[in-house]
Formats: sequence, structure tokens, C-alpha cells
Amino acid sequence: MNNKIFMARANFYAFLSRMFVEEPPFELAKDIADGNLIFPKTSLLNKDFSEGLSLFDKFTQSNTDASNIHNKMCREYTRLFIGPVPAMFPYESRYMDGSIMGKSLIKIKEKYRQAGLKISQDYHEPEDHIAVELGFMGHLCREKSDGSLRMQKEFLNDHLLKWAPVFCDELFEKSGNEIYRSIGKITKGFLASEKGVLNETNENHFPE
Repeated sequence: MNNKIFMARANFYAFLSRMFVEEPPFELAKDIADGNLIFPKTSLLNKDFSEGLSLFDKFTQSNTDASNIHNKMCREYTRLFIGPVPAMFPYESRYMDGSIMGKSLIKIKEKYRQAGLKISQDYHEPEDHIAVELGFMGHLCREKSDGSLRMQKEFLNDHLLKWAPVFCDELFEKSGNEIYRSIGKITKGFLASEKGVLNETNENHFPE
């Protein structure tokens, strides 16, 4: 796996994290309107990813004004994740433990500690929020230290793949907005493809 692939993976994790981390900024809507988002071609054979990409393209073809896109995304993000009564709770502990701030959160914090990752004090969500977990994978993709690939494999298999696919299915079902329905499919498909990518990569095989 060469450096370009590592960085492409890191950038796509960053994009997915950006979609979930907070109410979408206008800059993200402008990137969508201007066609500045690039999706990994290696995942196109994945059914979920392909379906998500088709939905995303359908949305962008019928929505070309950045302000309009921004308004639609903000309204749907608020309805889904903020409320007054959120439709969804994007936390690992909610899916693995049945309640927010469960024991899964403790395990997640320990993984971050082992990797030397510190969450910004400006971010007030629990560390098992899907945006943080996706961002952590992006962080690991940028690392070239010993054990980086091992940590990626472990975190993907022990955490994200245990709950994120169910979350993504719920997002697809509960969202009335094509952009978030597409992101549900794209995220699920990308994580499934990542399992194959990492299984085919030898540990300690870092980019030069």
C-alpha cells in the first residue's frame, strides 16, 4: 500500500467524519455544489457504496445551489441528531451497551490514549461518537509508526464494524434527505471495503 492510498483513505475518513461531526458548515455545501468531493474508485464494486454514490449523484444533479444544499443539510442534521428529540444517537455505546456513556466509551478512550490521540476540548460529544471514531481511523492512516496498521485493523474490527453498519442502515431508513441516505450507504460500504483492504495489507508495511 503506497503513500497515495494511505492518504486517500485518510482523506475519505476525514470527509465522513466531517459529515457527522456537527451541523454542516457552508464550505461543505459549497464543496458538494462545486463537485469538489472525490470518492475512492476502489470501492465502486461494493454494492452499498455504489448505491450510496448513485444517491449522492442524484442529489447533486438536482441541487446545484450551495445555499439551498446547506439549508437542506442543516435542517436534516438537526432533525436526525439534535432534536429537540433526536431521531438517532450516533454513539457506539448506544448500540453496543444499550445506553449512552456505557462501558464501550471506556474502551474507546483507552484506544485513543494508547494511540496518543487527544480530543479537542472544544468538542463536547462523547469520544464514541461516530465522527470521532471515523476521525481516529483517518488519524491512524496518516501515522507511519510501528503498529499503525495493526491498530487500524483492531479498531475497525473491534469497534466500527461492530455497530456502524447498523447505524448506517438506520440512517438510510430514517433520513428523508437523499444526502444523508447516501452517506449512510457510502459509510457502510466504505467500512466493508476497508476490512478487505486491511486484511490484504501486511502489518508494518508502511508507505515510503
